[in-house]
Amino acid sequence: MRALSGALLAALALSPAWIAPAFAAPPAQLYTLNCWGCHLPHAEGIPGSVPRLAHSMGYFLHVPEGRAYLAQVPGVANSPLSDQQIADLLNWLLTTFNRSELPGDFKPYTAIEIRRLRPHPMPRILDTRRELAQRLAAMGLRVAAMQ
Repeated sequence: MRALSGALLAALALSPAWIAPAFAAPPAQLYTLNCWGCHLPHAEGIPGSVPRLAHSMGYFLHVPEGRAYLAQVPGVANSPLSDQQIADLLNWLLTTFNRSELPGDFKPYTAIEIRRLRPHPMPRILDTRRELAQRLAAMGLRVAAMQ
């Protein structure tokens, strides 16, 4: 009995459930596994169907509604990723592909902010994007067209 319990403890100690947190996927890998299929390797998107993220998404942070928009688009709001993973992924996208488009007072997303915004997906996503793009264009900031 004692040998069995020792073997059971050893098996539990080596099980993936116990070691998974040590191997959390970095944001670049999360992008590859969850976003790359549509937004492509360098966040360039597909003209006419999938918006470009690179050199565009950072502009949305210049207005509060744009910041919320990035956390409420369907791919984010409905993602199986955790709130922390979403925050890490958005921050990675912003600092990797959009550094020059970020506002001077850029504050990274937090899991708490994502948890607050994510449950409220936008019902008129294309209209919302168009309205935000027009507002940003009036400020001299051009986000990628959705077409």
